[in-house]
Amino acid sequence: MRLHIQGDIKNAENLYRQAIDIGFLNETTFSNLGVIYKNSERPEEAIALYKKAIEINPNDPNVHANLGNLYREHGKLDEALAFTLKSLELKPNNPDAYYNLGGIYKDLGNLDQALASTLKSLELKPDNPTAHMNLGGIYKELGNLDQALASTLKSLELKPDNPDSHSNLGGIHKDLGNLDQALASTLKSLELKADNPTALNNIKAFIDQLTTSPANAHYLTKAYEVLINSDNITHQKLSTLFNQAFLPTIQEATKSDPLISADNNALNNLVADWRLRKSLTLLIPPHQDIENFLIDLRKEILILAANHKSIPKYLKPFTEALATQCFLNEYVYAQSPEEEELVNWLIKNSRVSQDLFNQYLAIIACYKPIHQLNLSSEWLKNYPRPCYESRALLQTQLEEPKKEERIKVSIQSGLEIADAISLKVQAIYEANPYPRYRHADHTHKSLTKKISEIIKLESTTDYLPFSEALSTNHAQPKVLIAGCGTGNQVIAASRYKNAQITSIDLSRSSLAYAIRKTQEYKMNNVSFKKMDLLDVIDLSEKFDTIECSGVLHHMENPAKGLTALNNQLKPNGYIKLGLYSEIARHDITKARNRIKQLGLKSTVNCIKEFRQQVLQGEFKELTNLPNFGRDFYSLSEFRDLCFHVQEHLFTTESLQALLDNHGLIFCGFILPESILKVYKEQFPDDSDMTNLNNWGRFEEQQPTTFSGMYQFWAYKPS
Repeated sequence: MRLHIQGDIKNAENLYRQAIDIGFLNETTFSNLGVIYKNSERPEEAIALYKKAIEINPNDPNVHANLGNLYREHGKLDEALAFTLKSLELKPNNPDAYYNLGGIYKDLGNLDQALASTLKSLELKPDNPTAHMNLGGIYKELGNLDQALASTLKSLELKPDNPDSHSNLGGIHKDLGNLDQALASTLKSLELKADNPTALNNIKAFIDQLTTSPANAHYLTKAYEVLINSDNITHQKLSTLFNQAFLPTIQEATKSDPLISADNNALNNLVADWRLRKSLTLLIPPHQDIENFLIDLRKEILILAANHKSIPKYLKPFTEALATQCFLNEYVYAQSPEEEELVNWLIKNSRVSQDLFNQYLAIIACYKPIHQLNLSSEWLKNYPRPCYESRALLQTQLEEPKKEERIKVSIQSGLEIADAISLKVQAIYEANPYPRYRHADHTHKSLTKKISEIIKLESTTDYLPFSEALSTNHAQPKVLIAGCGTGNQVIAASRYKNAQITSIDLSRSSLAYAIRKTQEYKMNNVSFKKMDLLDVIDLSEKFDTIECSGVLHHMENPAKGLTALNNQLKPNGYIKLGLYSEIARHDITKARNRIKQLGLKSTVNCIKEFRQQVLQGEFKELTNLPNFGRDFYSLSEFRDLCFHVQEHLFTTESLQALLDNHGLIFCGFILPESILKVYKEQFPDDSDMTNLNNWGRFEEQQPTTFSGMYQFWAYKPS
């Protein structure tokens, strides 16, 4: 035991084991060895040792408590509860056991008992900062935010540098609507523990709700830097902050003609800013002035290169970042015939020598993707990659597309697609996998939740019934993502605890993208199938949960598609749907009508031409179209927005009929708290916010309620 106390764990383990081998059957020996095995992540052996210690001495409260803790850590809550209660039976006034009991009850969802146990622990041991922190978490879940705030502040008073308490404080301030304080507390947590997954998750949840002000500018800058260095976020959430941070300087830079000038201090400051350069490799800025600036700067760099004029060296990393940006938006920018000729000239001359190749590659890549050009593999290999921008360029435009091509070969097809509309839709997404992204909202394993908890958080209905597969800790619920596209939804499903995910899509190109991304996030619980949603019965299995967002409304008969999915949904299962709103897509309907009137086809040239006409203000009825954000500023997303071959729109009335016809119960729209609060004020009698007639009236009064699409959960009763 002396060696164990001194930290000589290896020798302590050997001596404990020798004592047992020679027949020294003492409960302390087994218990201490169990502690070593627990700390070295050998839980099954630790459990066996604790049980042996209890067999020798059934009345040792500490061993029962240790075993209860171990069971809790591994999600076996019933066993954890039983041994912890036994520990308290043997030692009734143990504050640590009551503290642990509170945690177990919280995990079980018994918040009232969790509260009572934690309060009892603090009665016995008032200065336990972790217990005060946990108490704050329980109050938060109970909706008592004032008490949650007081308990968390007390925890920090006792232990000021606890990153978890600061993170929790940030979450409480968020729920209270104090977003600037939420930001400050969350950043403090990250300052103390840079890889704190809870803090990162919190900041991702509200960063897009913040507006820069003199009071929070410093914190927002820090948060922005943290998030552009994170791989576990959809960086498009930062687009509003990007515009706030860089648009004024961009507008100042554009006053100079030409842009590239030693006197253009605004431009020089922009291209020297690593945050701007990195952002261009991660997100698509949704603003016309920014697009025009990048188009003009791209053209000036091209003309300088083609005329053998010197390009400032400091522009090289920026040009590489711009090339990645152009690849992300799928070369949606307008370009002149002159630029086309000059790019072809650069391609030809880049084949003369490695030096010219190195000079021209990034400029060429601003107009054409590298993987589609017949370039020297040896020269590509030797292209200098001294900085993040050069590595990102080669990764996005060469290495990743090549990997996707290899993956595509390995994807096996199911039944041949027979539906005529499905074939047309397939052709769209084979040409342009949708959407293209660098990173996504991936949930750290420690933050995953049972699907029942996720649905409770995302829906507005109380007292929802859940099957064991959705509500127990050790269940492995089966989840279907129907129409997974490039995998954003799949990666977002990492929030589901222990889920076994099946993802299907029509497009081999989209599936290859999705497979590559899930491999990057090491999601080993996902299988992919190339198939039509209408043939989902051929999966030969039923699912506890189905997600189908942005798919049914592109089918010839959405009801037929929902029938196919509903047949594969287990009784007491849940389905998450995303369907176009007729009111929210009013401007899109006008755009589609104009496209039809002009006789435009869903080709790259037609899409670019029409989009440029919109930007130039040629269609007065379409001036709001650029306000659809990224959907307008990416080629494939603009195609999906306005040029799709098939589209159905829904009202709340037709939505209710669709659900009724399939025996599904509406569980509430997935919307920001700010909108739900306004709805609640207007319709206080609709306690669970599931009256679709009321929602129809609400949407008519506030047509911006939905961002083009109804997103909601529905329940299938047994």
